[in-house]
Amino acid sequence: MRRWVAGITIALVVLIAAAAVVAWYCAKRFQPFVHEQAVRYLEQRFGSQAKLARLRISAPFDSPLAIARTPLRISGEGLVLPYRDRVDLPPLIRVRRFEVEAALGALWQSPRRIGQVRLEGLEINIPPKRLRQASGATAGNLSRAQEAKGISGAMAVLVDTVYAADTLLRIYPDNPAKPPREFEIHQLRLHGAGTGRPLHYTGSLTNWKPRGLIDTSGEFGPWQRDDPGASPLSGRYVFRNADLGTIHGIAGILESTGKFEGVLERIEVRGETRTPDFRLALSGNRVPLTTEFHSIVDGTSGDTLLRPVRAILGRTRFVANGGVVRPEGARARSISLDVLMQNGRIEDLLRLATKARTPVMVGEITLRTRLQILPREIATVEKLLLDGSFNVEKTHFNADGVQDKIDVLSRRAQGQPKNQQIEDVLSAIRGAFLLREGEITFSDLSFRVPGADIDLKGRYGLENERIEMRGTARLQAKVSQTMTGWKRWFLKPADPFFSKHGAGTYLPIRVTGTREKPEFGLDRGKGDTKQNPEEGRQASRRADRGYPTQKLAPQPPRNGTTANF
Repeated sequence: MRRWVAGITIALVVLIAAAAVVAWYCAKRFQPFVHEQAVRYLEQRFGSQAKLARLRISAPFDSPLAIARTPLRISGEGLVLPYRDRVDLPPLIRVRRFEVEAALGALWQSPRRIGQVRLEGLEINIPPKRLRQASGATAGNLSRAQEAKGISGAMAVLVDTVYAADTLLRIYPDNPAKPPREFEIHQLRLHGAGTGRPLHYTGSLTNWKPRGLIDTSGEFGPWQRDDPGASPLSGRYVFRNADLGTIHGIAGILESTGKFEGVLERIEVRGETRTPDFRLALSGNRVPLTTEFHSIVDGTSGDTLLRPVRAILGRTRFVANGGVVRPEGARARSISLDVLMQNGRIEDLLRLATKARTPVMVGEITLRTRLQILPREIATVEKLLLDGSFNVEKTHFNADGVQDKIDVLSRRAQGQPKNQQIEDVLSAIRGAFLLREGEITFSDLSFRVPGADIDLKGRYGLENERIEMRGTARLQAKVSQTMTGWKRWFLKPADPFFSKHGAGTYLPIRVTGTREKPEFGLDRGKGDTKQNPEEGRQASRRADRGYPTQKLAPQPPRNGTTANF
């Protein structure tokens, strides 16, 4: 009996020793095996030759019988996936440090299952599409090299959860002189990562421009190894505390919600924004702005196209199409919008575009214009360009003394200079304009009040608020009927000289002074605005600063109505 016990004891000792030797051998051979499997998977998954600076493996073999359930922990540093094996491009993926947790037996399952992956210092670089296409031959060579090694098809791996902290996504523009668009992803959590299937994600990131925090969730993938920029992306977002001041020429704090879909290099976004303190830098007046928009973000060029934006500025509704783009030949990106406004309020626009706290006038406006906010190389007052036409109805002036002068004009124009019941008359204004370098040029400005039609050309400065306009006035009354007392009789012989072109009185006029103190009088010159002798030199400077040398957009024929008096 003792011999049997001794034999069994010796056998168990030998068995345990053998198992320990096998475990020691497995542990010794295990690290190179895992290293090879990891590199092999990364090369197959991303189509690139992986480089790994350091790899450490921890797998405590507590029981040889439970080896399949042994927890496996893999950590590493300096993981780099070059882009198509090209040294002239930034690496596709770079990871400063990573940790992987799985069960040891999962490495021999199909598909292999990873419980958790943690990444620190993840960088993803998306080069321009033209460079990605040029590297297609390299990708083909890599695939053939993998086939030569007997590697056919991607290794099936499922990852339950991926945590990434301090991730940086860079999308490089087509212009090599321009910096990449960078998206700082603070926290990113991915679920269900596997070959050929999308993964679910939640995360928060800092947007580039306008700068602000975005919380987002949705689906990403499957990863397109031959063209990473074509990897699908969709989800919903909440954009908080976006500082519009990071876009030169405008300011305000924006909130936005919406959804998006597309691929990394081109994403379509539909959403809405709320900016209670929207303003232009040149004026500083705050006007609430809300929008509903459809935009297309081109990650390769950095352009954002708006198709369309439906907005409410104050009480004024309008539709805009355009985007934040870099025009051909320009050195920097600008905001460019085609705006159509119907039945809007002129006071909302004046608050936005001028420094005056109280708008000079109120009334209904129809507006069609091209709006541009130019690059930062230009002084603030010169950033805003407008080129269009407008029609303002039922206008009343707020500026001190202006409405009184309009009332006097209407009384005299109707031949009733003493009729005090003619007061607070409504005006109608329409015209074509060009705002450039802080100055509005009116090429065709018509002003109507009961009894008078006035046509003007001239300029108005946004900074100095000075007015310089010339034109003609057509009055319903004859020149003598505009006066009272002895002047009325004294001017009667002059009536035939001023009654021309079908008007009771036809006069060349001039409007000068400032917005607060305009001066109206007869024009002793030719009745037309003279061309600025500096215009040629100014045009050259505008071209150097990024201004369009031609009109920004062709304007349709005016078909707006004017008030009938």
